[in-house]
Parts: sequence; structure tokens; C-alpha cells
Amino acid sequence: MHIPDLSYSDLDENQKTQLTTLISRYPHVFTEQPGRTHVTKHTIELQPGKQPSNMQPYRLPPSKKAIVDKQLEEMLEVGQIAPSRSPWASPIVLSPKKDGSLRFCVDYRKLNASTIRTAYPRPRVDDTLDSLREAKYISTLDLRSGYWQVEIDPDSRDKTAFITHRGLYEFLVTPFGLSNAPATFQRLMDTVLAGIKWQSCLVYIDDIIVFAPTSEQHVHDLSIVFDRLTNAGLTLNASKCDFCRRELKYIGHLITADGIKPDPGLVASVQLFPQTTKIKDIQSFLGLTGCYRKFIKDYAKMAEPLISQLRSQQKSKRPLNHIEWSDKCTKAFEELKTALTQVPILQTPNFNEAFILEIDACDYGLGAILIQEYDNQQFVIAYASRTQTAAERNYFPTEKEALAIYWVTKHFRPYLEGTMIYIRSDCRALQWLLDTKDSSGRLARWTISLSAFNIVDIKYKPGKINTNCDTLSRYSLFPHLTLLNTTSSPPLLNIWDNCTLFDDIRTEQYNDARLKPIVDILSNPTHPIHHKFHPPFILINGILYRYHSPPNNTHQRLTGMRHRLVIPKSLQSQILSWTHDHPTAGHGGREKTLYRLTNRVYWNTMRQDLIQYMRSCPSCQKYKYINLSLNAPLQMHIVQEPWHTIGVDIMGPFLVTQRQKQYLLVVVDYFTRWVELFTLRTTTSSDIAHILVDEIICRWGCPTYILSDNGPQFVSELFTNICSSFSIRNKTTSNYHPQTNMTERMNRNLKPMIAQYAQENAHSWDRHLSKLALSIRTSVNETTGDTPIYLNFGRDPKLLLDLLITNPGNNEPLLPTSVSTEVDTYKQYLRKNLLTAHRIAQEHNEVRKMQQKNIYDQHSSNRSSKEQLLWVSIPSVLKHGKLDPLYQGPCRIVQVLSPSYFIIHRLSGGVNLGATNIDRLKLFYSPNRHSNTLQRSTHDHQSVPALQPLISVNVNDVKNTTTSHIPLNNHLTSPHSLIHSPRYQRPVRTRKQPNRLNL
Repeated sequence: MHIPDLSYSDLDENQKTQLTTLISRYPHVFTEQPGRTHVTKHTIELQPGKQPSNMQPYRLPPSKKAIVDKQLEEMLEVGQIAPSRSPWASPIVLSPKKDGSLRFCVDYRKLNASTIRTAYPRPRVDDTLDSLREAKYISTLDLRSGYWQVEIDPDSRDKTAFITHRGLYEFLVTPFGLSNAPATFQRLMDTVLAGIKWQSCLVYIDDIIVFAPTSEQHVHDLSIVFDRLTNAGLTLNASKCDFCRRELKYIGHLITADGIKPDPGLVASVQLFPQTTKIKDIQSFLGLTGCYRKFIKDYAKMAEPLISQLRSQQKSKRPLNHIEWSDKCTKAFEELKTALTQVPILQTPNFNEAFILEIDACDYGLGAILIQEYDNQQFVIAYASRTQTAAERNYFPTEKEALAIYWVTKHFRPYLEGTMIYIRSDCRALQWLLDTKDSSGRLARWTISLSAFNIVDIKYKPGKINTNCDTLSRYSLFPHLTLLNTTSSPPLLNIWDNCTLFDDIRTEQYNDARLKPIVDILSNPTHPIHHKFHPPFILINGILYRYHSPPNNTHQRLTGMRHRLVIPKSLQSQILSWTHDHPTAGHGGREKTLYRLTNRVYWNTMRQDLIQYMRSCPSCQKYKYINLSLNAPLQMHIVQEPWHTIGVDIMGPFLVTQRQKQYLLVVVDYFTRWVELFTLRTTTSSDIAHILVDEIICRWGCPTYILSDNGPQFVSELFTNICSSFSIRNKTTSNYHPQTNMTERMNRNLKPMIAQYAQENAHSWDRHLSKLALSIRTSVNETTGDTPIYLNFGRDPKLLLDLLITNPGNNEPLLPTSVSTEVDTYKQYLRKNLLTAHRIAQEHNEVRKMQQKNIYDQHSSNRSSKEQLLWVSIPSVLKHGKLDPLYQGPCRIVQVLSPSYFIIHRLSGGVNLGATNIDRLKLFYSPNRHSNTLQRSTHDHQSVPALQPLISVNVNDVKNTTTSHIPLNNHLTSPHSLIHSPRYQRPVRTRKQPNRLNL
């Protein structure tokens, strides 16, 4: 017998002694094993015409098979399951618990879809609360594995059959996940507690609440409940029972000796809504309150000060992004918040009616509102929100929406079990969660959990309409921070919104004039020229692929794809956008992007199209540095192994983000080029030391060298002592020459990547850091010849592009057929690949370093150009930081002052930028693929004469030049080498610009 803990009860020592004596009289109630009731059995009734579903078991690794074996033995020993010969078969899934252990689950979605739903009334919460108004002492009792205490009717056992690698078994007790299990258990408890329910106790499925006005009466009532449970053969879980409390939370309410009131935690999200002057934030707040304005008395009068300010800004000729805040605005803001959390908004639920769940998931939080309809009007039952964990923030947007449904159904479980549920979300693809067949891991756990609920429909509600819940998911989580309203633009990573691309490719291939004949020929093996196309082309499930030879190196990729998807012309631009513009691609360079493409897709002009696409990318032209030569000897630093030498550097300060982050710590491994990014509030030595120990050393081990600049954080006593304690040698760069640190080059590449995805709101510069880090880690490095992730782990991950061009239903692992899945064989294979990859990377490192040194040491100033339109790098006068665009344009040269200085005219706005050095110029490429000439109307630039093609400039002629055009000659010194400099030329260190941001 297990004695419950009474330390939290509101009893004196004598009363605790009496209660302990009472509990000790019921050893058969407080046991370690679930009981077995004789009062009822669970029956499964099928809809007419439904046939048994027989599914195959999901594949499990050997380690998980051992866990299944153990669980089966335990359940067989206690008589919860038995071998089966049923025509039904549902697969099992092992899902992780919070403590890291695995939960044995059965996927009963097919069975639940064929089951007749039982209509059994649940107790009304308002009736329950009426019964508790006079309660002074309250206890809650939790049945141990309640469903397992109810046997399955012998005629229904075969329907619970589940299939494993050991064979077929069926349950003898009610398993978790059956749709009618809550109704059966509620009926059981109503029978067991008949006569005392509503008088001294209440029951909601497997939760019993006992209440009384005095402690003596309460102990007496508990003894009656224990007698009833003993007679019914039911047992309690002592560790989850709570005895004799004066204040207790129950079904969304706080029950106290003074009365009953709403649970403060349910409405805290709205009450903590922060005061703000930004127009978008005020609009979101009014959207949240206005959605339920019918239930707020004098809503228009309350909101008038805020609405008036918005109206005046809309009429203004020069509207601002914030309103003028006044005392009236403060009063309106607070009154609306108070009104939103008061009756009649927060109504008590009716469990005989359907519930509506409005859910939303932003980048950092989850939000939900529980609603019911009465007389065609919607009433809010409760609000809920929470932050996402670090792991959950890496989920895809649709996964986050699915997580929100899973979480909120658990959160509102006392309301939702056994009732009809309608879900409203701003994500179109959520129906996929309920319909998907091949799920595993967390998705399997979510779908199995949701299958126990009667979710009638999931409907799309656009973000602009779903503002109330969308705002709650954002504002409630960070009451002291600034809101970033993202409802006006589609999420960048909504993969499942694009999952139709695979079907589009099949359709577009048949519609493509060049591909359709090939498809027709391959569809007919007897065609006379079939052999000319097969190989290299092949049809798989009606989709055209081209055979892909192994990667051009001595080791074979574990994830190497044998066939590349042939992309029709109509979809080529979309593929280029995904492999270049997406945050996980990070506007990468030519070779990195080409590497992503050539390993996955094919069309014959792919390289030329990619070059043109990237050359004309406005974002890359505006934000990226251009490589210039520098006449100085290059010092060599060659590393022999991963994480032997790392470079660290700090970027910032940037604008403060919602998480109050202002700096970015960049860590780069010199061997693999792996990058780690950490946002910081401050840059103290303590901050850096914590990250070094917790995130670098604990994950990658102790490096031998750390290279940094002479920042105070890296030369402090604390940082030095940390390095000494781990035997790390700290090397610093010379003053004003940070190029020695490889992290400086990484910063130069990373800065425009961040800026390009923070253009809409500079406060969100940290939003896509994890995706940009993935882009760098999965991009082939020109020096090592491989990706950082492969050099670290010996395998390439499945990327978002792979999800787009691979059938989402195909979850087979991308392993070569020659690779055994046995652990030992895999370890040997992985070790061999890593050793080979490291040797090749080392060789590439040494060769590339020598090439860079030779090019770096041979300074060349030969420049030539025939282009007219230019980008100009000039200091920004704005007030932001390092994410400022590096170039402005397009511009034209209107006068030559010398071979190195030009008078520059910016076309937009007709601004004369004055004398500009040639080192600040680079060529402009129009996004128009067919022309690099900017089309402009004559009235826009009448003051700027037509520019003759740049071929040469004679210095003698320049001195006497008075016209605004460039004279023709044959020996021009111009910006052309900015584009056509050698491929691995060392960049020049330009003069440091003020921290500005113009996004």
C-alpha cells in the first residue's frame, strides 16, 4: 500500500492523523497496480458496412524493439493483453514522455473512424460549481490508469488488436485512444457514486472531487467514497491525489473558501497585454477586443480614443508608424482589457454542445481561445497561451500549428473529451495532421492523442480574420516587449502549403513541350527509341527523373539520391527561388546554390539560369560585399581536424529584438567551417564564458585554439582563466587587422544574409538565425570541398527542398541499398566515410590556402568595363545598425574627374551623390533576364544626358571634360574588375562604416 503525501493539506496534526488512519484502512484502494471493475465492460459498436482494417506494423530499430518486448511481457503478465487472431490490426508507436522514457501507444485512428460515437452527457461545469459554493475542504482523487480498470467486452476484444514485430495481440482491458472510452468511464463513475454525487462528491471521467463544509464531515465523506471504490474494484493513484485543501483549481476555476472565481492563469495573457503606441500593434489589439465587441457594453465609446488616433493617421499626408498616446488612450486601453476578461465573455461551458477552438502559432508562442455558440452568438470560455521550447521553435510552421492543436486539446481536455470540436486556424494544411498515414515520433503521438477527440472539422480562417487568437499567441508571451505583427505576410517556412508541388511537377511535365515526348516514349517500353532515353531518364510513379551518378569524390553520400527530378520550365523559377531566396538557403553564393540544385533536380540550362537569376537578384546586389584584391602577404593557418581551432567574434549592436537581444556571437570551426550563432543581451565576459562552456565545449569538446579579436570580453581575466582551465590557447588578432580571424569573413557573409530577411522589421533580425545557420552548414564550402554538416556527422540531412521534390508520403530512409542498417555495420561505414572526408578536406584546405596566398599576394589593378548602371557604396545617414544595405542604386556616372573618381547620379529621386571613388562601385544587373538596361521614362531623368558605352578614359581628356557624358577611348580604368576578379581573391578591408540600418 502506498500512503499519500499529506504535507500540502490544510489540516492540523490531529486531523492529519485521523485522515492517515482512514487511508490505512483501505489498502486495496491505494495500490501500485490498476484495479479491475466488475460494474461494466467497454463495448465497441461499428458503423453499418464497416470492414476490419488491417495495417502493417511501423518499422522500429532494435533498441525500440527491446522496449516493446519488455512492455508486452509486462502487460501479458498482469493480464491486460493476450495473443490474438483478429482480422483487425492497428500499429503501435513509441512516443517520448517528458522524462525521456517511451510511451507504448496504439494508433486507433482507423478503428475510431468506423466506431459509432456514444452520446453520454457530461456534468455541466456551472452545476458543478454551484455544488462547490459552500465547500470549505476539498480533495481530488485520481484513478490509477483509469481506463485499464475497465474490461473490454469479449465480443469487442478483437477490434482492439494491435500488431507488433512479435505478432498480433488484443487488449483485455480498455486501451487509451478509443473514441468512446471517456463516455464508458463517465457512465461507470456515475454508477459507482450514485446517491452521493452532487451531495458530497463530483466526478469528471477519472477525476473525483470530494467536498465538505467541515473537516470532520470531509473525512466521513472520503470514507464513503473509498467504500464505493472498494466495492467496484477500482484503485487510486496516491501520488496524484490531493487531500483536504481550502483552495484548489478545478476545470478552469479557482475554488476557495470565499467562493469561486475564474482561474487567473487563464486570463493573464489578456490582462498582461502591453501598452504600445505602434499603429500595427493598436490595430491588433482592437482586432482582439473588437472580435467580441457584442459582449462588451459601450465598446465603441470605450475604443473611440484609439480609433480616432488611427483614423487621423490614415488621413494624414505623412502618416507615421505610431500614434500620439494620451491619457484618454490609456483609459480606453485599460477599460477594454478589463471588459474582455469579464462576464459575459468568459462563460461557463455546456458539455452537451460543440466547442470551437481558435488556434494560432507564431515563431515563438502558441495561443488558443475556447469558444461556444449560444443563440448564434459566440462566447469565450477560456484563453490559453504558452511559449515554445527551443526545440519547438525549429518546427515547420504547419508543425507548429499542429503542435498548437495537440497542446490545446491537452490543456482543455476537461472541456473537450467526448464533445464535438470545430477547429479554426490560419493554416490551410492542418487537415493533413489527421489524415496522414505514415507518421512517427512526435507526429504519431499527436495524431494518436487527437484521435481520442471528436474533431468534426478543421477550417481555414485567414490571419487577418483570426487576429484575436493570432495576437494572443504573440502578445501574451512577452508582456514587456514589442509586438511584431506577422499576420499580413505568409510564413516563410510553410512547407505544407507547398506540398502540392510534387503533383504540380507531374502535371507540368506532361504539359511541357520538351518533356512530354520523353514521358510518352518511356511510358511505352516497346517504343523503337525507348533505349535511347532509358537510361539516362526513367519514369517513377509517372514522374520523370534523370539518373544521377554518385558525388564527384571518393566517398559515397549516405543520403545520395540516385535520380534527379526533371523540372519543367514552368516551375524552374520556383525551384531557383527556393534554393536561393529561402532563409534556409540564405541567398548563398553560386557554387553553394548549384550544389543544392545538382544533387536533387535537373534541367539542361540549370547552371546558366542560376547564374542569371543570382546576378539579377536585387537583394544580393544591394546587401552583399564585393571581393577586391589587397596587396599584402597572406599568413597561413592550416588545421588538421574538426574543432581543433575555432574563431569567435561579436556582431552588433543591432536593434533590440522581442527577446531583448542586441548582439550576435559567431563561432566558426576552422576545419569543417561549421558555424554556431548565439544571440546576446549583453557582451560581458560572463556571457561569452557561459556560451563557450555550455554550448561549445559541452557539445563539441575542448578546442586547442580559440582565435578572437582584442575585444575586452576575450582578453578579460575570466575568459583567460576559462581557457586555461580547459587547456585552450587563446590567440588574438593584431590591432586593426581582424582579417586573421576566419570569423570576420563569416560575419561579412552572414550580415547581408540576416539583413535580407529583416527588411520588413529590423527588430526581427534574429528571427531566421537558425535557418541561416542551417544554410551555411549544408552548403558546400569552396575550401574544404564539402559541407560542414557532412564533415561533422558523415551524412547530409534532408532539406526543405527535398520535401518539396519528394513525395511527402514516402518516409523510407535515404540510405544506399548496400548499407546495412545494423548498428555495428553502420558505425564502421560512418567511420570510414568520415576518415575519407576529413582526409580530402585537409588536402583541399592545404591546396586552397596556397591558391589563396598566391592570388592574395599578387595584387592587380587591371580594371575594365562596358557597363552603364552601377551600385554605389556610401555611408548611410539612418540611425540603425550593421544590417544596413551596403549599396544604393541603380546609379549612373555623369562626369569623370579622374581614373578613380566619378560624379555619380542616382536614378531614383534624381539625387546627385557627388564625387565617388571607384572602390565604392560595382555593376548593377537588372532583374529582367533579357536585358541589363534599365528602362526609364524620359521625363524622370531629363537632366541626365544619355551615357555612351564605357570603353576607356584618357586622363588628359578627363581634365578638360565639361560635358556630363563619358568620352570614348580605348584604355579605361573602371569598376569591371569588381565583378571579374579572380574567384578566390582576398577581399580588401574597407573603411568601417557607421552602424546604420535601412531595410
